[in-house]
Amino acid sequence: MSIANMVGLILAAAIALLLVAALLFPEKF
Repeated sequence: MSIANMVGLILAAAIALLLVAALLFPEKF
């Protein structure tokens, strides 16, 4: 795996976590 692929995966995971957190805890956003 290239570094660019790893960075892309980490970014995608971070965005997914933010979306899930916003859905679970809307009062914090």
